[in-house]
Amino acid sequence: MNETAKSISKATRRLGVIVNYIALAVFLVLFLAMEDHKWDWMIGTGIVLSLAVFTWTFIIIHVKTGLWKFVHTRFDRLDEREAQVNYESLRYAYRIFAVVCLVIIYINAVVEKGHIHVIIAASLLYLAHTLPSAVIAWKEREV
Repeated sequence: MNETAKSISKATRRLGVIVNYIALAVFLVLFLAMEDHKWDWMIGTGIVLSLAVFTWTFIIIHVKTGLWKFVHTRFDRLDEREAQVNYESLRYAYRIFAVVCLVIIYINAVVEKGHIHVIIAASLLYLAHTLPSAVIAWKEREV
């Protein structure tokens, strides 16, 4: 995978994954709260800060480690070990993704009468693309 990624420890990668998804959740909650209420400078500041943390952790965990590129590489360009790691990450990620999507869809069906906000749909798309690299960041000793 990526040689520069070896300098990032497994514990740091795990923390980065957690912070990234928490920042995404905070951004979503604040963004949706802002829509329901009048613009508030505290909510606006929270949105900007959560978006900054979200972007920063994405760059550190997914881009700089090379994991984003790795999980989006065609299988015929990977050696046998890399293909196995990639396959396992996809398997775990899409199990998680299916459950998360169903929970969000059911909650939206009850709360919003079936309408899914575009920002939630975009977040699910982000989740679908980052979960495989998050699984690798979480499980693998070296990336």
